Amino acid sequence: MVYSGKKNYLFPAVIVSIILLILILNFFIKPDLTIKTICEVFPKEKWILTRGNNGQIISSMIDYTKGHTVQYSLNQFERGEYISLKFFFDNEKRLINRGDTVISIISSDVKERLATVEGELEIAKADLRSQSVGEKESLIKEAEARLKYTIEKINEQNVLLQRMQSLFGKGLSSQQEYETQKWILDLLEIEKEIFKAQLENFSTGAKSAVINLIRSQINSIDSRLNSLKERKSGLTIVAPISGYITNVFSPDTLVALINDKEIVLHTPIKIEDLGLLTKGQSVKLRISDFEEEYSGSVIAVSREVKFLNNQQVAFISVWIDNKDGKLLPGMVKESFLRIKEISFFEYISRFLTT
Repeated sequence: MVYSGKKNYLFPAVIVSIILLILILNFFIKPDLTIKTICEVFPKEKWILTRGNNGQIISSMIDYTKGHTVQYSLNQFERGEYISLKFFFDNEKRLINRGDTVISIISSDVKERLATVEGELEIAKADLRSQSVGEKESLIKEAEARLKYTIEKINEQNVLLQRMQSLFGKGLSSQQEYETQKWILDLLEIEKEIFKAQLENFSTGAKSAVINLIRSQINSIDSRLNSLKERKSGLTIVAPISGYITNVFSPDTLVALINDKEIVLHTPIKIEDLGLLTKGQSVKLRISDFEEEYSGSVIAVSREVKFLNNQQVAFISVWIDNKDGKLLPGMVKESFLRIKEISFFEYISRFLTT
Protein backbone atom coordinates (compact mmCIF):
# COMPACT_ATOMS: atom_id res chain seq x y z
CA MET A 1 0.00 0.00 0.00
CA VAL A 2 1.37 3.41 -0.99
CA TYR A 3 0.68 6.47 1.23
CA SER A 4 0.93 10.03 -0.16
CA GLY A 5 1.57 13.12 2.04
CA LYS A 6 -1.38 15.31 2.90
CA LYS A 7 -1.40 18.44 0.77
CA ASN A 8 -1.27 21.81 2.61
CA TYR A 9 -3.91 24.14 1.16
CA LEU A 10 -3.70 26.72 3.98
CA PHE A 11 -0.81 28.81 2.63
CA PRO A 12 -2.28 29.35 -0.89
CA ALA A 13 -5.60 30.21 0.75
CA VAL A 14 -3.95 32.89 2.90
CA ILE A 15 -2.16 34.38 -0.12
CA VAL A 16 -5.39 34.50 -2.13
CA SER A 17 -7.22 36.08 0.82
CA ILE A 18 -4.56 38.78 1.19
CA ILE A 19 -4.72 39.56 -2.53
CA LEU A 20 -8.52 39.75 -2.43
CA LEU A 21 -8.35 42.01 0.66
CA ILE A 22 -5.89 44.37 -1.05
CA LEU A 23 -8.10 44.50 -4.16
CA ILE A 24 -11.15 45.31 -2.03
CA LEU A 25 -9.25 47.96 -0.06
CA ASN A 26 -7.90 49.44 -3.28
CA PHE A 27 -11.43 49.73 -4.62
CA PHE A 28 -13.06 51.24 -1.54
CA ILE A 29 -10.25 53.15 0.22
CA LYS A 30 -8.63 56.22 -1.31
CA PRO A 31 -5.99 57.56 1.09
CA ASP A 32 -4.77 61.14 0.86
CA LEU A 33 -1.29 61.83 -0.45
CA THR A 34 0.20 64.05 2.28
CA ILE A 35 3.66 65.61 2.41
CA LYS A 36 5.10 66.48 5.79
CA THR A 37 7.26 69.60 5.67
CA ILE A 38 7.86 72.94 7.37
CA CYS A 39 6.66 76.39 6.30
CA GLU A 40 7.58 80.02 6.95
CA VAL A 41 4.79 82.61 7.02
CA PHE A 42 5.07 85.84 4.99
CA PRO A 43 2.47 88.63 4.53
CA LYS A 44 1.00 89.16 1.11
CA GLU A 45 2.56 92.64 0.93
CA LYS A 46 5.04 94.65 2.96
CA TRP A 47 5.81 98.37 2.56
CA ILE A 48 8.93 99.87 4.12
CA LEU A 49 9.95 103.53 4.37
CA THR A 50 13.61 104.07 5.25
CA ARG A 51 16.19 106.84 5.55
CA GLY A 52 19.17 106.64 3.19
CA ASN A 53 22.79 107.42 4.03
CA ASN A 54 22.74 110.67 2.04
CA GLY A 55 19.48 112.11 3.34
CA GLN A 56 17.11 110.24 1.02
CA ILE A 57 13.67 108.97 1.95
CA ILE A 58 13.29 105.56 0.28
CA SER A 59 9.96 103.81 -0.28
CA SER A 60 9.88 100.14 -1.31
CA MET A 61 7.11 97.54 -1.41
CA ILE A 62 7.47 93.76 -1.68
CA ASP A 63 4.62 91.62 -3.01
CA TYR A 64 5.29 88.09 -1.75
CA THR A 65 2.70 86.61 -4.11
CA LYS A 66 4.93 87.81 -6.96
CA GLY A 67 8.20 87.19 -5.15
CA HIS A 68 9.88 90.53 -5.74
CA THR A 69 9.83 94.30 -5.11
CA VAL A 70 6.98 95.88 -7.09
CA GLN A 71 7.41 99.54 -6.11
CA TYR A 72 10.47 101.67 -5.38
CA SER A 73 10.75 105.45 -5.10
CA LEU A 74 13.29 107.88 -3.66
CA ASN A 75 13.04 111.46 -2.41
CA GLN A 76 16.44 113.18 -2.59
CA PHE A 77 17.11 116.31 -0.54
CA GLU A 78 19.94 118.80 -1.02
CA ARG A 79 22.88 119.01 1.38
CA GLY A 80 22.18 121.59 4.07
CA GLU A 81 18.44 121.54 3.39
CA TYR A 82 16.30 121.63 6.52
CA ILE A 83 13.49 119.04 6.56
CA SER A 84 11.07 117.91 9.23
CA LEU A 85 8.70 114.93 9.26
CA LYS A 86 5.18 114.78 10.68
CA PHE A 87 3.82 111.29 11.41
CA PHE A 88 0.07 110.65 11.10
CA PHE A 89 -0.11 107.48 13.21
CA ASP A 90 0.53 106.50 16.82
CA ASN A 91 0.19 103.53 19.17
CA GLU A 92 -3.61 103.83 19.14
CA LYS A 93 -3.89 104.17 15.37
CA ARG A 94 -2.08 101.18 13.88
CA LEU A 95 -4.57 100.19 11.18
CA ILE A 96 -3.90 102.14 7.98
CA ASN A 97 -6.05 102.19 4.84
CA ARG A 98 -4.69 102.51 1.36
CA GLY A 99 -4.38 106.20 0.43
CA ASP A 100 -4.12 107.42 4.04
CA THR A 101 -1.45 110.04 4.71
CA VAL A 102 1.35 108.42 6.71
CA ILE A 103 4.07 111.08 6.73
CA SER A 104 4.21 114.73 5.67
CA ILE A 105 7.68 116.14 4.88
CA ILE A 106 8.32 119.87 5.25
CA SER A 107 11.27 121.11 3.19
CA SER A 108 12.79 124.58 3.64
CA ASP A 109 14.25 124.43 0.11
CA VAL A 110 10.93 123.65 -1.58
CA LYS A 111 9.15 126.25 0.54
CA GLU A 112 11.71 128.95 -0.37
CA ARG A 113 11.74 128.07 -4.07
CA LEU A 114 7.93 128.13 -4.17
CA ALA A 115 7.88 131.60 -2.63
CA THR A 116 10.53 132.80 -5.11
CA VAL A 117 8.77 131.45 -8.19
CA GLU A 118 5.38 132.73 -7.02
CA GLY A 119 7.00 136.14 -6.57
CA GLU A 120 8.52 136.02 -10.06
CA LEU A 121 5.10 135.15 -11.45
CA GLU A 122 3.49 138.10 -9.69
CA ILE A 123 6.24 140.42 -10.97
CA ALA A 124 5.69 139.20 -14.53
CA LYS A 125 1.91 139.61 -14.27
CA ALA A 126 2.32 143.08 -12.78
CA ASP A 127 4.70 143.96 -15.62
CA LEU A 128 2.15 142.77 -18.17
CA ARG A 129 -0.61 144.84 -16.58
CA SER A 130 1.53 147.95 -16.39
CA GLN A 131 2.70 147.57 -19.99
CA SER A 132 -0.90 147.27 -21.13
CA VAL A 133 -2.41 150.05 -19.01
CA GLY A 134 -0.10 152.96 -19.84
CA GLU A 135 0.38 156.15 -17.86
CA LYS A 136 -1.81 156.96 -14.86
CA GLU A 137 -0.64 159.45 -12.30
CA SER A 138 -2.64 158.00 -9.44
CA LEU A 139 -1.15 154.56 -10.07
CA ILE A 140 2.36 156.03 -10.15
CA LYS A 141 1.86 157.72 -6.77
CA GLU A 142 0.41 154.57 -5.31
CA ALA A 143 3.34 152.50 -6.58
CA GLU A 144 5.84 155.03 -5.16
CA ALA A 145 4.16 154.87 -1.74
CA ARG A 146 4.11 151.05 -1.75
CA LEU A 147 7.76 150.91 -2.81
CA LYS A 148 8.80 153.33 -0.07
CA TYR A 149 6.86 151.43 2.59
CA THR A 150 8.32 148.08 1.46
CA ILE A 151 11.89 149.42 1.57
CA GLU A 152 11.31 150.56 5.17
CA LYS A 153 9.96 147.11 6.07
CA ILE A 154 13.02 145.47 4.46
CA ASN A 155 15.35 147.63 6.57
CA GLU A 156 13.49 146.65 9.72
CA GLN A 157 13.50 142.96 8.74
CA ASN A 158 17.25 143.07 8.04
CA VAL A 159 17.87 144.31 11.57
CA LEU A 160 15.61 141.57 12.98
CA LEU A 161 17.31 138.88 10.88
CA GLN A 162 20.77 139.98 12.06
CA ARG A 163 19.61 139.70 15.66
CA MET A 164 18.13 136.25 14.98
CA GLN A 165 21.37 135.15 13.30
CA SER A 166 23.34 136.28 16.35
CA LEU A 167 20.99 134.38 18.69
CA PHE A 168 21.19 131.30 16.45
CA GLY A 169 24.99 131.43 16.56
CA LYS A 170 24.85 131.47 20.37
CA GLY A 171 22.40 128.57 20.43
CA LEU A 172 19.54 130.74 21.77
CA SER A 173 17.34 130.34 18.70
CA SER A 174 16.36 127.37 16.49
CA GLN A 175 17.23 126.98 12.84
CA GLN A 176 13.53 126.92 11.99
CA GLU A 177 12.98 130.36 13.58
CA TYR A 178 15.94 131.74 11.63
CA GLU A 179 14.62 130.20 8.37
CA THR A 180 11.19 131.77 9.01
CA GLN A 181 12.64 135.29 9.41
CA LYS A 182 14.76 134.82 6.28
CA TRP A 183 11.69 133.67 4.37
CA ILE A 184 9.81 136.85 5.43
CA LEU A 185 12.74 138.98 4.19
CA ASP A 186 12.70 137.16 0.84
CA LEU A 187 8.98 137.86 0.45
CA LEU A 188 9.56 141.56 1.14
CA GLU A 189 12.32 141.66 -1.49
CA ILE A 190 9.90 140.12 -3.97
CA GLU A 191 7.26 142.74 -3.12
CA LYS A 192 9.84 145.49 -3.63
CA GLU A 193 10.61 144.15 -7.12
CA ILE A 194 6.88 144.05 -7.93
CA PHE A 195 6.30 147.68 -6.91
CA LYS A 196 9.51 148.78 -8.62
CA ALA A 197 8.40 147.13 -11.87
CA GLN A 198 4.99 148.76 -11.58
CA LEU A 199 6.52 152.20 -11.00
CA GLU A 200 8.86 151.88 -13.99
CA ASN A 201 6.16 150.80 -16.39
CA PHE A 202 2.99 152.64 -15.37
CA SER A 203 3.95 155.70 -17.45
CA THR A 204 4.71 153.83 -20.68
CA GLY A 205 2.83 151.69 -23.11
CA ALA A 206 4.36 148.67 -24.81
CA LYS A 207 4.58 147.16 -28.25
CA SER A 208 2.80 143.89 -28.95
CA ALA A 209 6.14 142.08 -29.27
CA VAL A 210 7.09 143.12 -25.71
CA ILE A 211 3.69 142.03 -24.39
CA ASN A 212 4.01 138.65 -26.14
CA LEU A 213 7.47 138.20 -24.62
CA ILE A 214 6.12 138.90 -21.14
CA ARG A 215 3.29 136.41 -21.71
CA SER A 216 5.84 133.76 -22.72
CA GLN A 217 7.78 134.49 -19.54
CA ILE A 218 4.59 134.10 -17.51
CA ASN A 219 3.90 130.69 -19.15
CA SER A 220 7.46 129.55 -18.41
CA ILE A 221 7.28 130.65 -14.77
CA ASP A 222 3.86 129.01 -14.45
CA SER A 223 5.34 125.69 -15.63
CA ARG A 224 8.11 125.94 -13.05
CA LEU A 225 5.53 126.72 -10.38
CA ASN A 226 3.44 123.66 -11.30
CA SER A 227 6.57 121.51 -11.17
CA LEU A 228 7.37 122.77 -7.67
CA LYS A 229 3.79 122.16 -6.55
CA GLU A 230 4.07 118.57 -7.78
CA ARG A 231 7.33 118.26 -5.86
CA LYS A 232 5.59 119.58 -2.73
CA SER A 233 2.68 117.14 -3.12
CA GLY A 234 5.28 114.35 -3.49
CA LEU A 235 6.48 115.20 0.00
CA THR A 236 3.16 113.93 1.34
CA ILE A 237 3.63 110.16 1.61
CA VAL A 238 0.49 108.00 1.47
CA ALA A 239 0.14 104.29 2.18
CA PRO A 240 0.15 102.19 -1.03
CA ILE A 241 -1.59 99.28 0.77
CA SER A 242 -3.97 98.67 3.66
CA GLY A 243 -2.54 96.96 6.72
CA TYR A 244 -1.01 97.28 10.17
CA ILE A 245 1.91 99.46 11.24
CA THR A 246 4.49 97.15 12.83
CA ASN A 247 7.00 98.05 15.51
CA VAL A 248 10.49 98.85 14.22
CA PHE A 249 13.65 99.20 16.25
CA SER A 250 16.03 100.62 13.66
CA PRO A 251 16.76 104.38 13.48
CA ASP A 252 16.90 104.13 9.69
CA THR A 253 13.44 102.53 9.32
CA LEU A 254 10.68 105.13 9.51
CA VAL A 255 7.61 102.98 8.77
CA ALA A 256 6.90 99.27 8.18
CA LEU A 257 3.38 98.36 7.03
CA ILE A 258 2.18 94.79 6.37
CA ASN A 259 -0.95 93.35 4.77
CA ASP A 260 -1.50 89.99 6.48
CA LYS A 261 -5.16 89.47 5.53
CA GLU A 262 -3.65 87.11 2.98
CA ILE A 263 -0.42 85.25 3.61
CA VAL A 264 2.17 83.31 1.61
CA LEU A 265 3.78 80.12 2.94
CA HIS A 266 7.35 79.41 1.85
CA THR A 267 7.73 75.61 1.97
CA PRO A 268 10.58 73.22 1.02
CA ILE A 269 9.62 70.14 -1.02
CA LYS A 270 11.85 67.13 -1.70
CA ILE A 271 13.00 66.85 -5.28
CA GLU A 272 11.29 63.45 -5.70
CA ASP A 273 7.93 65.01 -4.70
CA LEU A 274 8.28 68.17 -6.76
CA GLY A 275 6.49 66.64 -9.77
CA LEU A 276 3.33 66.31 -7.69
CA LEU A 277 2.91 70.11 -7.51
CA THR A 278 2.28 72.66 -10.24
CA LYS A 279 1.58 76.38 -10.27
CA GLY A 280 -2.13 77.10 -9.80
CA GLN A 281 -2.83 73.76 -8.11
CA SER A 282 -5.29 73.73 -5.19
CA VAL A 283 -4.08 72.12 -1.97
CA LYS A 284 -5.23 71.53 1.61
CA LEU A 285 -2.92 72.35 4.48
CA ARG A 286 -2.79 71.57 8.17
CA ILE A 287 -0.37 73.50 10.37
CA SER A 288 0.88 72.28 13.75
CA ASP A 289 -0.82 73.91 16.77
CA PHE A 290 -3.81 74.96 14.62
CA GLU A 291 -7.05 72.98 14.39
CA GLU A 292 -8.22 74.43 11.08
CA GLU A 293 -7.47 72.89 7.72
CA TYR A 294 -6.58 75.68 5.31
CA SER A 295 -7.37 75.78 1.61
CA GLY A 296 -4.71 77.32 -0.58
CA SER A 297 -3.19 77.39 -4.02
CA VAL A 298 0.35 76.98 -5.28
CA ILE A 299 1.46 80.35 -6.70
CA ALA A 300 5.11 79.57 -7.44
CA VAL A 301 7.44 76.58 -7.79
CA SER A 302 11.13 77.40 -7.58
CA ARG A 303 13.53 76.05 -10.19
CA GLU A 304 16.49 76.43 -7.85
CA VAL A 305 17.59 73.43 -5.76
CA LYS A 306 18.92 73.91 -2.23
CA PHE A 307 20.27 71.58 0.44
CA LEU A 308 18.25 71.36 3.66
CA ASN A 309 19.06 68.75 6.32
CA ASN A 310 21.27 66.91 3.80
CA GLN A 311 18.38 66.63 1.33
CA GLN A 312 17.84 68.28 -2.02
CA VAL A 313 14.76 70.48 -1.91
CA ALA A 314 13.05 73.20 -3.94
CA PHE A 315 10.79 75.81 -2.39
CA ILE A 316 7.18 76.39 -3.33
CA SER A 317 4.93 79.32 -2.38
CA VAL A 318 1.36 78.68 -1.25
CA TRP A 319 -1.26 81.44 -0.97
CA ILE A 320 -3.75 81.20 1.94
CA ASP A 321 -6.58 83.43 3.13
CA ASN A 322 -5.85 84.72 6.66
CA LYS A 323 -8.90 86.79 7.53
CA ASP A 324 -8.97 85.42 11.07
CA GLY A 325 -5.41 86.70 11.55
CA LYS A 326 -4.18 83.55 13.33
CA LEU A 327 -1.14 83.09 11.10
CA LEU A 328 1.46 85.73 11.89
CA PRO A 329 4.30 86.77 9.55
CA GLY A 330 7.60 85.28 10.70
CA MET A 331 6.12 82.03 12.05
CA VAL A 332 7.95 78.78 11.19
CA LYS A 333 5.69 75.75 11.66
CA GLU A 334 5.53 72.05 10.84
CA SER A 335 2.89 71.52 8.17
CA PHE A 336 1.11 68.72 6.34
CA LEU A 337 0.36 69.36 2.69
CA ARG A 338 -2.57 67.29 1.42
CA ILE A 339 -2.23 67.11 -2.34
CA LYS A 340 -4.69 64.56 -3.73
CA GLU A 341 -6.33 61.15 -3.25
CA ILE A 342 -4.30 58.12 -4.35
CA SER A 343 -5.01 54.41 -4.71
CA PHE A 344 -4.35 52.00 -1.87
CA PHE A 345 -1.68 50.29 -4.00
CA GLU A 346 0.16 53.59 -4.46
CA TYR A 347 -0.14 54.38 -0.76
CA ILE A 348 1.40 51.00 0.23
CA SER A 349 4.13 51.45 -2.38
CA ARG A 350 5.08 54.93 -1.06
CA PHE A 351 4.95 53.63 2.53
CA LEU A 352 7.34 50.75 1.75
CA THR A 353 9.82 52.96 -0.15
CA THR A 354 10.03 55.78 2.41
